[in-house]
Amino acid sequence: MVRTAVWLWTIAAVVQLASSALALMDGQHPLADLVAEVAQGFPAEAAATRERVAVAVLGLLLGTGPLLALLELGCVIALNRGKRWARVLLALLAGGAVVHAMIAVGGLRSAYLVGLVVASGIAVLAVIVSFQPAARVWFGGGEK
Repeated sequence: MVRTAVWLWTIAAVVQLASSALALMDGQHPLADLVAEVAQGFPAEAAATRERVAVAVLGLLLGTGPLLALLELGCVIALNRGKRWARVLLALLAGGAVVHAMIAVGGLRSAYLVGLVVASGIAVLAVIVSFQPAARVWFGGGEK
C-alpha cells in the first residue's frame, strides 16, 4: 500500500516539475498577461514598475511549484523508509499543492499549468492511499 503511495507521490512531483518547467519556458505569454493585468489595476504606475511587479508575481507563482515538488520528493524518501512524520508532512504539502494549483491556474493563462491540477489530484490520492489501514503495517503500527 505504501509502495503505491510512493509511486503516486513520485508521479505527482514529476508532473509538477514538468508543468512548472514548461510554463517557465513559455514565460513570455504569462508575463504579458500579468503586465496587462497590473497595468489595468494600477494605471498610474510607471511601465517599469508594472513589469517588475509582474515578474515578481510570475516568479512566485511558477517558482513555488518546483519547490513543492522537491520537498515532496524528499518526504517520499522518508516515507519509503517508514518514517511516520513523512505522511503528515506530505498531507500538508498536498494541501499546499492544491492551493498553489488553484492560484496559479486562476492567475495565469498557460496550457501547461493544467499539469499542476493533475499533480495536485494525484497528490491527494497519494495521501488517501498512505493513510489507509493497510499502510499502518509499513510504519510498524499494525498487524500483517
